[in-house]
Amino acid sequence: MEDMTRVAILLAKATPELPIIGTASGRAKLLGYDPQALGGMPLSLLCPLRQPDGRNSAETLKHVLAELQQVGAMSLSWSLQTRAGESRPHELHLTLTERDGEPQVAVCLVDVSRMQFAEVLNQAKNELLEMVATGRPLQLVLDRLTGLLESQFEGLFSTVLLLDLDGRHVHVGAGPRMPAEYMQALEGQEIGPTAGSCGTAMFDDRLVIVEDIATHPLWTHYRGLALQHGLRACWSAPIHGPDRRVVGSFAMYYREARRPLPEELAALNTVSHLAGIAIDQERRAEERRRAAQWLEEQVQQRTAELLATQDELVNSRKLAALGQLLAGIAHEMNTPLGNALLSASALRAGSAGFAQRMADGRPLKRQELADWVAQTAAGAELVEHNVDRALRLVNRFKQLTEDSGRATRSRFDLREAVLQAWARVQTHLSAPQVQLLCELPEGFMLHGHAEVLQQVLEQLLENACRHAFRDGMAGQIRIAAHRSADERLTLEVRDNGAGMPAADLARAFEPFFSTTFGQGGSGLGLFVAHSLATGMLGGSLELDSQPGQGTVARLELPLRGDAALALAA
Repeated sequence: MEDMTRVAILLAKATPELPIIGTASGRAKLLGYDPQALGGMPLSLLCPLRQPDGRNSAETLKHVLAELQQVGAMSLSWSLQTRAGESRPHELHLTLTERDGEPQVAVCLVDVSRMQFAEVLNQAKNELLEMVATGRPLQLVLDRLTGLLESQFEGLFSTVLLLDLDGRHVHVGAGPRMPAEYMQALEGQEIGPTAGSCGTAMFDDRLVIVEDIATHPLWTHYRGLALQHGLRACWSAPIHGPDRRVVGSFAMYYREARRPLPEELAALNTVSHLAGIAIDQERRAEERRRAAQWLEEQVQQRTAELLATQDELVNSRKLAALGQLLAGIAHEMNTPLGNALLSASALRAGSAGFAQRMADGRPLKRQELADWVAQTAAGAELVEHNVDRALRLVNRFKQLTEDSGRATRSRFDLREAVLQAWARVQTHLSAPQVQLLCELPEGFMLHGHAEVLQQVLEQLLENACRHAFRDGMAGQIRIAAHRSADERLTLEVRDNGAGMPAADLARAFEPFFSTTFGQGGSGLGLFVAHSLATGMLGGSLELDSQPGQGTVARLELPLRGDAALALAA
């Protein structure tokens, strides 16, 4: 049997009521009953009125006995009920025997609730990691953890305490079933070598087991509080962050003096590890929020100072715009880097668990190895995806900070520049359903910043592929150009896609405005294109669009000799 399986033997008379005549469990309690109290009790009284599938327990046992007398031995899944009224899943193994000429039934009860708990806990790991990855509030994650633990152990009350950043005082994290007055009394308490189970566990960084609060010296200062609320036993484990620093404690309470079972300590170790991941991510998120708030406060303060004089009005506006951009950068970079960090933490935690199991000499099952390989591959893919997204964001920012003085001028073919920009888009954004129709004549030669113009065209083409032709919608992008009498070049990028509503059109050039966040869009494409077109190229960029009628991007650029672009000789 596995360590988490409990087994007991009952002897019963082979009559329809199956009255119990003895047990082989010694002095240990069975389902909360003393063995001597079970004498003469019908087996059906140890069962809930109905089984999980709706069958009447007493009637079903009569049919089972009748079948047993025919086959001699049988096994079945069965639900039994503790003295406190809690249903637990069991396996019943019944054997028809005879003693002193009287037929009897030997009933082997196998409690499989612990094995089921191991399966539930394994499934819950993925659920809880997903909750953390998607930014669910820490309170919800910790409540889910404590509820999961309490549902598996009869009479259990569990708590999570969080250690303050000062490393000395505690705050209540979770304990929904605990007395409210008790939890309020713990708020702000200082940890120490004799501060109950939790305070000592955090102070000494060790597992603390107290079998009887009424007599244990660690509870000298908190004994009255605990006994007042009927709490008699408590064992607590420190919660660690990825750097092994103590960030809190996870505790298990009972209303009677008792020792912990091995499966309880194993479960405590698992949930405290999961709590550590959740707490660490919440702290990192709080650090990012504080950094963003500090940045915003600094920008606002500096902006206010610059606005004090009219002469510095232009500089103050530039600084405010820079502050908005920096705040957006911080927000956009936090998401992929935070997700990548979470995945890396989960992979490292899983590796540590496997290393510990190998160090302990415990065997690994084939399915466990297969699950770990799948989880590792998924985690690595998530890290790669988010780091790639962060690198693409950095590239967008780099485009905005290019020094126009460093941009080289060269002689180039306008049609070739368009085709090269389209090739770049195709390398990182596969859109086989979109056809490019370049209506530019060959030999239209220009002299100027070819690379800058290609960047603008690349942003316009990528924006059309992402937004005009969503969900695999097929379509065309046409590019045409004409030169006006006042030496200006107008390039038109026209698509026959979904078009844009007026509200989106009005905000199209704002930084970090996107209708496809979470789907690869960063909200910087048109902002970069507009900044380069009006800055380094000295021209203008406008959009014309209506829902269902496509979009036209008009790029107008001067062709004077001193401009960024000029007609080549």
